[in-house]
Amino acid sequence: MIKSKIIFFGDSIIKFKNCEWPKKLINLINNNFKDKFNYKTFSVVGLNSRTALEKLPKILLREKNINMILIQIGINDSWHYKSLKGIPNVSKESFKANLDEIYFKCKKFGVRKIFFLTYHRLAKNRFEINKKNINQNLKMYINIIKKFCKNKNIQCIDIFSKTKKISSKKICLPLPDGVHLNNFGTGIYSEIIYKYLKKLL
Repeated sequence: MIKSKIIFFGDSIIKFKNCEWPKKLINLINNNFKDKFNYKTFSVVGLNSRTALEKLPKILLREKNINMILIQIGINDSWHYKSLKGIPNVSKESFKANLDEIYFKCKKFGVRKIFFLTYHRLAKNRFEINKKNINQNLKMYINIIKKFCKNKNIQCIDIFSKTKKISSKKICLPLPDGVHLNNFGTGIYSEIIYKYLKKLL
């Protein structure tokens, strides 16, 4: 019998160096649903919603029998670089449109369950060129994800809300990184996501 697949797709928050929440999530799933699924992780450093639209169709075309895809994008869209003179890497309007197109492509290729994830608060809290700190800018894109999922009746795993009582310094790699997850953070992610998914597996 061919196993169905669970796909993890997104930026480097999914996997950075030796810290990756999908690996811990897979262990949790396999402990309770042994030999039910195959898994593939596609984590791209610097991935934003624009480049996700370029890469995702190739993945969906190659990977067959996808039961579930978990998508985490947005943090790289929200960056406000000095070189962009105050505008975000991907505008909020374009980000929303890209989410819609990503969802449409997943449906077109027959993915049965589609999930979007939000993010944790970052320990790195520099002020960007638009005079907001990176958490304030990220929060705007998180809100777009949540609103989009609600309007489309799509599953949203809201990491931001679930980790609001946990210090970002406990979740993130120490400064000067302060963005990517540490080992504790990947464990927190995997537990939150598993509690959400287990009733749907």
